[in-house]
Parts: sequence; structure tokens; C-alpha cells
Amino acid sequence: MLKLLLPILFPSWRFFSSIGPSPRIDVAFVTEKNAEPQTWLPFRPLPETVGFAAGVRRLFHNPAWNEQLYINTCAEHLFEEPSDFYAQEIGVRLVAAASNKEIIVDDTSRYLVFRIRTIEFDAGQVSDEVVFISQPFLLQAAGGR
Repeated sequence: MLKLLLPILFPSWRFFSSIGPSPRIDVAFVTEKNAEPQTWLPFRPLPETVGFAAGVRRLFHNPAWNEQLYINTCAEHLFEEPSDFYAQEIGVRLVAAASNKEIIVDDTSRYLVFRIRTIEFDAGQVSDEVVFISQPFLLQAAGGR
């Protein structure tokens, strides 16, 4: 009986064949559709520490983290095989974060651009490479300000 319970209580993590590149999403804001982004900001950077109470609360209710996991999955799909669907999914969520004031946007910016970077640890070296830059997404419909 104990032999049957041990794998449930202590699962094996050997199903991971390797650790792949980790996506990071950065956002930038531009005033014109064809403008080149100057400043990139990380989207939802991980906190350095999480207090005990916040950690327990996050175990049971953490919709922002669930959405972040979905966005990261879309980003992984994008750098494996580019697709308009995944770019749109990420873009729509980033625009929503900007409209909800999660991301602070100055009044002159009309478009949001995002990029996906991969962080990879290989042979003691950390590489940080930009693998995707999106088309501009309109932040707010004309006349909405």
C-alpha cells in the first residue's frame, strides 16, 4: 500500500527532459504607428520577495498569476512558431493592462508594442535574446481621450 501512496505524496519531476528558454515580455509605447520604441519596460516583473500572508493568499486566489502563465505560454508558442493568434492574445491582454492602469502610459502615446526575450542558462552563461517584436497595438480608440 505504501508503495502505491509514495508516488502520490512525492511526485517525480523526471518528466522534464530539459529546461528550455524562459520568456520575458517587455512593453514600449510610441506616438506613431511606425515609430521605433525607445524605452522598454518589463511587464509584470517578479517580486524579489513575497511575504508569508501574501504567499498563502496567492495559493488560493491569484488571477493575475494565472493570466501571466497564459501569456507566457502564448510567448513560448510565438518564439517556437510565429502565429498571429498568439501575438493578438498577448497584445489584447497588454492593452487591457494599460487601460486598467496596471501599466502607466503617458498621454502622448497612442500605440503599445511588445517584445519577447528569452533568458537561457547554458554552460554557466546566461543569454538574453530578443526573439519577437510585435506590430503596434492601438491603446485607445480615437476620440476616447
